[in-house]
Amino acid sequence: MKKPSAYLPLYGNDFFEAIAGYPDAVGMGYLRALWHYWNHVGCEGLPDEDDYLRRICGCDAAAWVRTKGIIFDNKYHFRLETGLWQQPRCREEWRCSLELYAKKVKQTEAATLARTKNVT
Repeated sequence: MKKPSAYLPLYGNDFFEAIAGYPDAVGMGYLRALWHYWNHVGCEGLPDEDDYLRRICGCDAAAWVRTKGIIFDNKYHFRLETGLWQQPRCREEWRCSLELYAKKVKQTEAATLARTKNVT
């Protein structure tokens, strides 16, 4: 089983509903922010730094104020908690993925041990 950071579960209906009516650049920026949040920081939070957030979203400086206001809206998408931007659903999925990964690792270790005992 791959480590949780290797994949990001995407609930297509929910994702596209969340970005409906916004320009494609906002949708892509949101997806990039989610991926960075998942893969690079393990859902521990994105720093509240404009230039950093703009770069991970891949957003032009001219469109950043509007795009940031949509993606980092403190309500529906990312929420500011103790100085870091969090995405609650993504964070919960990360927690579940870590639990599943740990369970699979234990199962693999037990199966390996059982095979080793049967060989000797």
